Amino acid sequence: MDKSGTQTNNTPSVVLIIDDSPENRLLLSSQLRMEGYQILQAGGGIEGLKIAQTHKPDIILLDVMMPDMNGFEVCKKLKNDESTHLIPVIMVTALRETQYRIEGIEAGADEFLSRPHVREELLVRVRTLIQLKRARVRLEEERNRLQLLYDISRAISTQLNLESMMAEIIKQTRAAVGATKGNIMLLDDQGNVKHKFLIRAGSKPEISDRVAREVMTRGLGGWLINNRRGEIIHDIRNDDRWVTLPDDTEEGGSAIGVPLSSPNRVVGVLILNHPQVGYFNEEHLSLLQTIGGSVTAAIENAYLFEEISEERRKLSAILAQSTDAIITTDEKWRISLFNQSAERLFEVSATEVVGKSVRDVAQLQVLIPIFEQANSRSAPEEINLQNGKTLYASISPIREVGYAAVMQDVTEFKRMEELRLEQERREKQRVKETFSRYMGPRLVEHVLSHEPGLLSRRERRKAVVMFADLRNWTGGMIMKIEPDEAINQLNEFFTHMMEIALDNDGTVFELTGDEILVGFNAPFDQPDATYRALKTAVSMQQKFDELRQNWYQRAGTELGLGIGLDMGDIVMGNVGAESRMSFRMVGEPMNTAHRLVDLADDGQIVVSGAVYRSLQELAPEFLQDVQFEPFGPIELKGIAEPQILYRTEIPRTPLRK
Repeated sequence: MDKSGTQTNNTPSVVLIIDDSPENRLLLSSQLRMEGYQILQAGGGIEGLKIAQTHKPDIILLDVMMPDMNGFEVCKKLKNDESTHLIPVIMVTALRETQYRIEGIEAGADEFLSRPHVREELLVRVRTLIQLKRARVRLEEERNRLQLLYDISRAISTQLNLESMMAEIIKQTRAAVGATKGNIMLLDDQGNVKHKFLIRAGSKPEISDRVAREVMTRGLGGWLINNRRGEIIHDIRNDDRWVTLPDDTEEGGSAIGVPLSSPNRVVGVLILNHPQVGYFNEEHLSLLQTIGGSVTAAIENAYLFEEISEERRKLSAILAQSTDAIITTDEKWRISLFNQSAERLFEVSATEVVGKSVRDVAQLQVLIPIFEQANSRSAPEEINLQNGKTLYASISPIREVGYAAVMQDVTEFKRMEELRLEQERREKQRVKETFSRYMGPRLVEHVLSHEPGLLSRRERRKAVVMFADLRNWTGGMIMKIEPDEAINQLNEFFTHMMEIALDNDGTVFELTGDEILVGFNAPFDQPDATYRALKTAVSMQQKFDELRQNWYQRAGTELGLGIGLDMGDIVMGNVGAESRMSFRMVGEPMNTAHRLVDLADDGQIVVSGAVYRSLQELAPEFLQDVQFEPFGPIELKGIAEPQILYRTEIPRTPLRK
């Protein structure tokens, strides 16, 4: 695999993302797809298990908290399933407590990725685990292949007689795949059969130098020679490539065969039979091809050895050139591979350490605790070197081979993460300070948790706009009382009115002169926006009745309050000049609501027809308590047709000294 998600055969690696959050799946998939990975997605644990069992992805990113089946349960099932237990699992979670990591380790997780994650860390972990998985699979397949070749070689080497040798080969091969009959036909230099060895279950070998001509021309034997590859016939009675001989007229079932090929020619064919139709499968064919390779004698073994050596050389080259530091050891911790990245990271040459135990290399002493825990834990561990480097180290035991240690230098990542977190903290504080002027604590927390980019958002939405304006303030009262008292009254008015707006989850967009502007369904969806707006208006009028009594008793101030409401499409965003910006609404409902508040006398709430109809639909019970009367039609500036408006009046308590 290269540094992206593409394997060396140009087939993209497959990543399965199991997360019930579409936003999380979108983030992970977009980051990985840009690196060339093929993405599968599941919205829950049960669906994820099915996809994993069907598609066998190269790696799984698994969320912990899911409604149908949590990530720990999913991980346990994956690791207990023979078909999926080798797939690496990275648990992606916002849970940071040690107990959850322990539970994840017990469930079999290979890695953990804390949310919110760092893109570079995600890519490094995915790439490393896929590389290690493929290396482990290749090593395991190679070990099984070599063991099988060794067993066949022993069977061959213990027999000097050709007949006995072929009989032993057929016997072991037939038993290996569960066949009931097997035969080997060896060819001379001209391609003619010179020996046929046949063995049936429970019978002695049959040896002959004659084979029906049809078998080697239009039969399976000839097909294998001409095509030089293995083949399965699932039903020999319905395949023209199978020739039924006179002594086997009742024969049925399935057949499988491979050519015995040297580099220059086909030296023979190996064919097995079973009475069951469809018995043989691709695994049988793969095994048979492996066995067949050994039977082609020493030259084929030489080529096989060269091929294995070349594959090992390529694997070593990949590990040597990896940007991750990689150290492989045997089961006693003796170092067998120390790649160039490890040399740079630990500042020691590979020639100085290969063949030595990790315990005997001073620069590697920091790894000893991780090696000691390699068999009991798989999560990476952060370690710090004396040269100031910070590493994520993961050591995986490889059965009957030793250990593979992979270390990523995350020094720069850590520094960048600290800078990012500090920048994020400052941005959150800026957002909090900004929106605390507009919203109550509940909505501010919603912004911080779900809408961190709200300040930069610009959008059109339907909003309910409310203006509340003092009566007889700028027109006279402000000049009749002391400045301190005037400012105190104004501050007291704005404080109480703003508290009422915020209690109803309204957004206070402006406090200007002697009026307050409040929006509902902006900047967040509020299906009951008109109800919230009317409730706010009524509460403001009721609270204002108390305030005006106190002001009158204190300073003789006779003030009133009018409120106007309209609804419609507005544009919302951060508006202003570079030196002064504010979060605002603009649009026709702003103008209309302002004209409605001018029509409202003290104690009155004037609403447009659109607001009233919405109230009839959303809050008919509330309208029974707060009854509106229509009036008009009224010509409003900027609106061609005269409008029918609606108003209600909140009773006022007579002013008393």
